[in-house]
Amino acid sequence: MNKKGISSKIARWALMLEEYDYVIEHRQGMRMRHVDALSRNSVCMINQDSLTLQILKAQNSDENVKAIKDFLKIKNQHDDYIIKGDLLYKSIKENDLLVVPEDMQMSLIKSAHVKGHFSVKRTDDHLINEFYIPKLKQKIEKCISNSTTCILASRKQGKQEGELHPIPKVEVPLDTYHVDHLGPLESTNKNYKHILCVIDAFTEFVWLYPTKSTSSQEVISKLELQNSVFGNPRRIISDKGSAFNSKEFDDYCSSESIQHLSVSTGVPRANGQVERLNSTIIAVISKLSKDDPTKWFKFVP
Repeated sequence: MNKKGISSKIARWALMLEEYDYVIEHRQGMRMRHVDALSRNSVCMINQDSLTLQILKAQNSDENVKAIKDFLKIKNQHDDYIIKGDLLYKSIKENDLLVVPEDMQMSLIKSAHVKGHFSVKRTDDHLINEFYIPKLKQKIEKCISNSTTCILASRKQGKQEGELHPIPKVEVPLDTYHVDHLGPLESTNKNYKHILCVIDAFTEFVWLYPTKSTSSQEVISKLELQNSVFGNPRRIISDKGSAFNSKEFDDYCSSESIQHLSVSTGVPRANGQVERLNSTIIAVISKLSKDDPTKWFKFVP
């Protein structure tokens, strides 16, 4: 942390380690071969044969598949199903598709999707000619809707508007915090309605705190929690919302020797760093919690 010219990436790593008690011990490179081996160890990719064996094992554990197999062993013929090498296939339009048991379907879909974070159609094309999964397209849509990588990638791209009056950026971790409230969100059984976003201006490291209100008291409580691990910043930048524009918050900043800078409310460019983050958080949380929007706080780290 005291090194001159520290990069933002290294600074983020340092911030993550701040939460732990540890001692850094230097070792010569000759004594670190076991660590180097981790990055150089060759690992075989899962091939089609091993996937087939996994599906066979899953089929043998699935009661519905076992019932169809037992029926075919007696009947020895069926218009829709066929057994090849102890594997159950479903015949559709002269194609024999390998039947994937229910408890393995989502993992197979996810495996096909993450190869390139393909669209619903491309993931469907990748699977539909080899495997039989009922309601495949719906299950692919569910898988993609829970993929954080795809949520972020699907956000609108384009040139970001500049700040009205850019605040000089100090290249020191934990020097400047941008803070803002996000919400109100759908109320939870814990009465959380908002998220307090705190972002370190240099490293862009983010802390998120579910809150029950936007009161100064609750903001101060979360900042005190932040201080217990990372210490206080030199300055805090916020909009002129009531939580940050109160005497209580001013008194807190004064007592902690924190410089508080206020920017225009309702003008995202004025506090652009945290405002851009807010749009990402909304997109991610909305999709991750779409099955039960009242449980959004479970996805706030």
